[in-house]
Parts: sequence; structure tokens; C-alpha cells
Amino acid sequence: MKNLIVIALTIILSFQLFSQNNENDEKNFLKNTRQLIYEGKRSGEGYFSQDGRYMIFQSEREPDNPFYQIYILDFETGDINRVSPGHGKTTCSFFQWGDDGDRVLFASSHLDPDVLKEEAEEYKMREEGKAKRYKWDYEPYMDIFTTNRDGSDIKQLTTAMGYDAEGAYSPDGKLIVFASNRKLYADNLTKEEKEKAEVDPSYFCDLYIMNADGSDMHILTDAKGYDGGPF
Repeated sequence: MKNLIVIALTIILSFQLFSQNNENDEKNFLKNTRQLIYEGKRSGEGYFSQDGRYMIFQSEREPDNPFYQIYILDFETGDINRVSPGHGKTTCSFFQWGDDGDRVLFASSHLDPDVLKEEAEEYKMREEGKAKRYKWDYEPYMDIFTTNRDGSDIKQLTTAMGYDAEGAYSPDGKLIVFASNRKLYADNLTKEEKEKAEVDPSYFCDLYIMNADGSDMHILTDAKGYDGGPF
């Protein structure tokens, strides 16, 4: 019995020491931290506009959609407005830079024919308390879109079956680089590749580049394994 008590106390003290060390380590790298976003189940992936006035980010806060949507925060006014369509899953938003940088890009699955069904199933699962481990789904209907900063004039830039996301503008705003696993949906996959796809669809991601209007797209990488996140 004494041994169990000693072990339990050791675990508790070790956890407290680990937590304290983590806080101290964080202070070595981060200073003057403060929370910007409070509303919603969770938020993340925030990026600044070129002039630093705005931040674009993703957040779960829509009353009729449990998944991430894209929002812009105005630091001067405190206003937050949604720029994505409101349905489906969205991610990887970015401001267009350059002299004519009045657009934003993001990835969205709102054109998935089963989008409303997926939202309803997610809501039902959460209501039943069936929490699942968080992981990112490489949606086959995820495509790159751009809009004005107020969410108007939405344009679809990619149409191939597969996950197209993780996009970013070049510094002059004329090019977009992004990740895609569209090769996963080709007809010439080997048996080994098909088995790999079941376990890790991100393995087939490569980097692509295109003009800001979606034209002249071509692949940049073709090595085996994940190539992505070119922010």
C-alpha cells in the first residue's frame, strides 16, 4: 500500500513539475501573449494582412454548421465577418498581397453533394456525446476558392477530384502555391498505393503552382510522401 502511495505522489509531482517547466519554456519564446478570439468551439490558423490591420482565420461558430468556416477580424474596429459560403469544411485561408491585393483565398468542401448530410451526422454524433479524436480529413471535394474581403464574388480555382488546400499567395499576389493529393484519384494506382491511401491520404500530396486566377497550373514536386503547407 505504501508503495502505491509513493508511486501516486511521484506521478503527481512529476506532472506538476512538467507543467511548470512547459510554462517556463513557453515564456522563453513567447511574450505579451493575449487571446484574440473567444467565440466558437475552436479557432485557429490565423494570418495577417500585408498592412497588419486584418487577420484571417478559421473558426467553428456557425449555428447550422459544426465545421470550420473562414472569418476576417478587423483590428481597428473589432468587427468579424465571414467570407466563406457557410457550409462544408473550410481551411487554409490567406490574404492576397501586392499592390492589387484585395482578394483572399481558402479551401472549401461546400460543393460536396453530401455536405448537408455530413453536417447533420456530425451534429448528431456531438449531441450523443460521441467525441472522436481530432484529426484532419483530406476531403476529396476540397477545392481552392477566392473572394473579395467582404465574401462577395466567390470564384472556384481548382476542380479536380481530391484534396486541394494549404494555399498561399506569392509576395506580389500574382501566384498561388498549394498542396493537392489529386494523384490519389488517378486510375493507375498500384495495389500498394491503394493500401497506402487507406491509411494515409496525405502521403500523395504534392505542391502545385498557378496564376492567381487559377490558370497555368503545374506541379512542383513529385517525390513520394507528403509535400504541403507552403505558407
